[in-house]
Amino acid sequence: MGKITTTSFCYLLLAAMLFQFDFAQAQTDIPEERDYKVRPVRLGLKLGFPNLVGGNVEYVTPLLNDKLAVSLDYSTVKSDWFLSEEDNDENTDLDFSYLEGGVNYYFFKAGKGLYGGLSYSKFKFEGQTSVESDGKEGTGQIDYDHNSISVKLGAKIGGLFYLRPEIGYSFSSMPETFEYTAEYEDGTSETETYDLIEELSVPDIFFKGFMANIGIGFAF
Repeated sequence: MGKITTTSFCYLLLAAMLFQFDFAQAQTDIPEERDYKVRPVRLGLKLGFPNLVGGNVEYVTPLLNDKLAVSLDYSTVKSDWFLSEEDNDENTDLDFSYLEGGVNYYFFKAGKGLYGGLSYSKFKFEGQTSVESDGKEGTGQIDYDHNSISVKLGAKIGGLFYLRPEIGYSFSSMPETFEYTAEYEDGTSETETYDLIEELSVPDIFFKGFMANIGIGFAF
């Protein structure tokens, strides 16, 4: 009789432990209660470097309790937007484009507040520019790409309308100079060096690997 009672008690104890484990597991699966609405789609504008000025799209996925988001930035700038009339002659036509995609993880709240990000970016500089060497005039054909992986820290502040400050670091900073091919009127060609600081008055901070921007937008 004592053996039966002891065995029954063990079974009851095991059942209670399993019930407690299942209840605790169920509790962790319930989404956390929030006093705000998670608006997963964000459309905005970013101003800073190295992206200069462009658009931003972010989508907050249901993963990790609505804390993991995917993000995409795109910028395009033409040389005639910032070159003077003297520098921007008929033979100069340069385009800058910046594309960045990555993921953001919101540390404390679902889809808002402080977050960390990991991204991959592609910087492209292409077009043509006037060149002169030893009295010869010609045209330089520019087609330069630069890719990098970056880490970022930012914050989404607000609801329907939001503000987004962001800082980061690129593991492969932009070079101050790059080489391109110059073709002259006499049929010869040479490899020349294009200096972004000298030619376009680009601030030196662009080439240190640091990233900083501020964005505004609407969430839906």
